[in-house]
Amino acid sequence: MERMGASHGGCSSRRCDASGDPQEKCGKYMQYTTEQVEVLEKVFAECPNPTFSHQWEMIRDHPILFNIEPKQIKVWFQNHRCLEKQKKEATNIQLVNKKLTAANRLLKEENDCLQKQVSHLVYENEYMWQQLKNESPATTDTSCEFAINSRQHSLRAANDPKA
Repeated sequence: MERMGASHGGCSSRRCDASGDPQEKCGKYMQYTTEQVEVLEKVFAECPNPTFSHQWEMIRDHPILFNIEPKQIKVWFQNHRCLEKQKKEATNIQLVNKKLTAANRLLKEENDCLQKQVSHLVYENEYMWQQLKNESPATTDTSCEFAINSRQHSLRAANDPKA
């Protein structure tokens, strides 16, 4: 029979006693056979949190589990739930990481585009300032000034009683 993981974190690779029985306790650790693990995983898929009475039923219904105490089964289920939770959390973290990586890439692209726009606007602003500095006062458009001055002159004349 093949040796499988222990209920409390494993046993060393050396055998615990001269018999080499994988069911022997190695200190406080219990080695499970492949067949036992298969049965436990099958039951776990159906019920990940069995009650004490359900653990006894499991032992009764599966002869391969006869030499395992209910407390050991309880520990196996606790450890397996913990492993399942860790796997689920790792999967969730990977999913969030992928989403954040995609969002980061989009933000970098948007940032590059905005930086190009800013550079273009800065260039246009400098060009316009140069145009304003190079423009002399003689070239300023005064076509509207005549209309404003003549309108003010006609208003003064209309309000002036001496005229």
